[in-house]
Amino acid sequence: MIAMNAQQQDRSSFFVGYETFEMTMNKFQNFAGEVGYRFNEKHQIRLMIGEVNLTERHLSSKWESAAVDGDNVEGYFRIYELYYDRYFGKRKNFYYSGSIAYVKDEYNHLISTNRLVNETATVGVAIGYRKENIFGIKHLYTNISIPFRYYFNNIPETQWEGATINAHRFVNNFWFFIGYQF
Repeated sequence: MIAMNAQQQDRSSFFVGYETFEMTMNKFQNFAGEVGYRFNEKHQIRLMIGEVNLTERHLSSKWESAAVDGDNVEGYFRIYELYYDRYFGKRKNFYYSGSIAYVKDEYNHLISTNRLVNETATVGVAIGYRKENIFGIKHLYTNISIPFRYYFNNIPETQWEGATINAHRFVNNFWFFIGYQF
């Protein structure tokens, strides 16, 4: 019992992480990351911050984004998302979350003057997995988070000379953070 209490005390900590998946797909343009506090083995809060220049290749990729059908569109994605995470399971690595966010999406057509800018509040849920002490390095962690959010101010499907901006009402992402807990 004493060992478990020591483990629970070790779980209480601030942490900061860098998002690598979205940043890799977009040539590390700008920044995406998380900062948070883990209260104990079951509860934590996180703020995910993302400022990402979206490449034409990324937006038109069916595997990576599926935001645009067609070419000649690039964009920008800003997000400030606050999560409350609740861990479950025997090892307390898996979690589910509730979230609220501010999101700004921008799309620019490269061969015309068409531009779309959308700002919205969102609510969402997420599932995730966090692993601590990666490679035997104390305090190093990875966090995989898959959020699903509802856009209050949605983006309708939009046609631009051979390109289609897909509707944004229910939007998901895949975040992969590498970080350090203090």
